[in-house]
Amino acid sequence: MEQSMSDAKLMPVVILDWRPMKRNSLLGFAKIQLGALKISDVTVNTNSGRLWAGLPSKPMIDRDGAAMRNDQGKIKYVPILEWDSKGTGDRFSESVVTALEAAHPGATTE
Repeated sequence: MEQSMSDAKLMPVVILDWRPMKRNSLLGFAKIQLGALKISDVTVNTNSGRLWAGLPSKPMIDRDGAAMRNDQGKIKYVPILEWDSKGTGDRFSESVVTALEAAHPGATTE
């Protein structure tokens, strides 16, 4: 990530599994442990030298059960979980990226 936080601010993230899947900005999916909580399908993305991790989401579904798409034809997603603030989300993201780089060197390179 562009700005590094001090280690004291990082969340205690453990990478339990890593599934590389390079597609557009997506690098892959991580299963993580954050304290007593395990979270599957955390996305790790990169674009223009910036790295970030995101909480899992699910496709938006229309009345007929088909995935909804935007004007460019890409599937629309809705969050399953959300952080209470952008700062907390940024801390989570940097914590996941840092833990992933330590557990799987080279996983965050394009």
